[in-house]
Amino acid sequence: MPIACEFACEFAWTVLGTPKLLECYAYVSRALPDLDPLELSKIIVNSRGFNAAHGVTGVLLYDGAVFYQYIEGPHAAIADARGRIEASRHHTDIEILIDGTPRTSGAFSTWSLGYLMLDEPAHSLRAFVMPADHAALVSAFGALAAKSDAM
Repeated sequence: MPIACEFACEFAWTVLGTPKLLECYAYVSRALPDLDPLELSKIIVNSRGFNAAHGVTGVLLYDGAVFYQYIEGPHAAIADARGRIEASRHHTDIEILIDGTPRTSGAFSTWSLGYLMLDEPAHSLRAFVMPADHAALVSAFGALAAKSDAM
């Protein structure tokens, strides 16, 4: 998001009381084959802490081989989270699906990080969560996340 737009959104939020824009980031990546479940639990706990402290919300889906994640929040927090995600040693082959798309309301606003372990294999799941437009992608993430009460 350009600095001028970020400033304008911040001004509108603090002075005019209008909703602040949220920046969105979504990706799919290949998990390392030897990813330990305890290590995955640590990632989730740490991410939830970071997200709660920085106003980031979203959902992480994992099918045992592939990660799918959608997050949204303030520009600086998403930039920081994105840096952490892309530097992580727990996955490779990151394919960015959404990068910086602004929204005025959160799709997953009640979850610091919803998590769902999926039973479906990656090849069938990938087609489901790879729609071309933002609204369809958010809807697909929401539909998959709705399968779980563990959020």
